[in-house]
Amino acid sequence: MKLPTRLNRCLLVAAILAMFSSLVGISAPLRLATLAPKDTSFDKTLRKMGQDWKAGTNGKASLIVYAGGSQGSESELIKKMRINRLHAALLTGIGLSEIDESVAIFQKVPLLYRNFDELEHVMAKMAPVLEERILDKGFVVLCWIDSGWVRIFSKKPISTPEDMRESKLFTWAGDPKQTDLLKKMGFRPIAIDSTEIVSSLTTGLVDTVPMPPFYALASQTYSTAPYMLDFNYAPITGAIVITKAMWSRFSEEERAAMKAAAIEAGKEMTASGRKESEESIQVMIENWNLKSQKMDDGLRAKWQAISTEAYGHIRDNTVPGEIWDRVTQILSDYRAVAH
Repeated sequence: MKLPTRLNRCLLVAAILAMFSSLVGISAPLRLATLAPKDTSFDKTLRKMGQDWKAGTNGKASLIVYAGGSQGSESELIKKMRINRLHAALLTGIGLSEIDESVAIFQKVPLLYRNFDELEHVMAKMAPVLEERILDKGFVVLCWIDSGWVRIFSKKPISTPEDMRESKLFTWAGDPKQTDLLKKMGFRPIAIDSTEIVSSLTTGLVDTVPMPPFYALASQTYSTAPYMLDFNYAPITGAIVITKAMWSRFSEEERAAMKAAAIEAGKEMTASGRKESEESIQVMIENWNLKSQKMDDGLRAKWQAISTEAYGHIRDNTVPGEIWDRVTQILSDYRAVAH
């Protein structure tokens, strides 16, 4: 009689453990990280998305958001997702291009897009192509966003490309192609992690930084780099991505609910990001003595000329030739109709 009793006990314990493991697997929170500062509209929107995920999956997809770069640079976020220490992230176009270099077409090409209409048109046409490439690397794109334009902040006044060639220019660590490109164009790039921008400006390691205005305000970059060159250098783009492995754990119905919530979050972040970008500039000018250098047609032509010169190096280097050709053709066709 003892053997069946012991066997029954073992089977009972195994069943309880299996049930417990199943429940843990369902209820364990997803971990999402971003460089967006804590308590900004981006952070709040991501947390609201997390609530929507939980409601849309009957509690299966609870979400913890790590904001403000607390989990490291975007390179580190991608590494952590690949080893399952994080499951999702809101990444900029810079970080996304580390997953697949095709995304560099959105944020690493200066003066390619003239306005939001052009950017939106290209993103709509290219999103399926880029999402497929990113999926092949193990990540699912849940939504795309943009949030205004990168501006150039500096310790000393900068108005021309020649001025910027004399500066110590921040560039993202882990991107040797971009560093090499800037060197070819006569600049002096200093590659550092994005989480070290403020301290590097303070110590003088760099003195010129292209960055989003809302981040310049949130990080008080204006205190060490009080000059801003006011033109649309490049769009600030990004996406919410989740690992393919984690995504596959949810049913089709659950994925549909999560995707819908993410798309809505992306729309909110795009609208608030564009608005806050311009508001941040005004706040820094009016309250913190930021000095904005406006562009006239002559200056703009100089910057466009050096950017166009760079395009020959960008194609098949920073951006795959196939993607570059498709995007430039899309832009050409759009401009022919728009004008």
